[in-house]
Amino acid sequence: MPESGPSPLIQEVLPDYDRLQTFFQGQVGCSHEAKDLTQETFTRVLSWQPKAQVTQPRSLLFRIARNLLIDRSRSRAKSHEISGPLTDEQLAATPDQSAAPDQHLAARENLRKVQATIATLPDRCREVFILSRFGGLSYPEIAERLAIAPSTVEKHMIRALTACRACMDDAAP
Repeated sequence: MPESGPSPLIQEVLPDYDRLQTFFQGQVGCSHEAKDLTQETFTRVLSWQPKAQVTQPRSLLFRIARNLLIDRSRSRAKSHEISGPLTDEQLAATPDQSAAPDQHLAARENLRKVQATIATLPDRCREVFILSRFGGLSYPEIAERLAIAPSTVEKHMIRALTACRACMDDAAP
């Protein structure tokens, strides 16, 4: 039985392999991870069974790539949730050691309250907050990564920061 060649879809997007890898490199900052994501994107394109003819194969390729980045971001956000709150040892290492013991306790409680508040945020809002505050990304970078408008990023951040502020106001004596 003769072996069939690559699908027409793959033939159309294969020239974009290097461009896609460069895109991932710019998004994740790690060449090894960029190569893995590029490979995964092409694996998904290969296994994809379209119900109709694909009229814009490059758009499909980069949509799959953006979806992979979103999945990666969500997975990392969930891994922060799974790891749970900081341990007492981690918390003890962060406060100013010149503070009184009651100040240490108050700081730990406040941190736990903020962590709980962040955990209750809607998924996208929490994702935006984590990418901004812990990932160090700018609003335009977050917007591009999540394929949302920069104004939407700003709205999510306002919501997250308002929730954190309310949590801290409730914790104030």
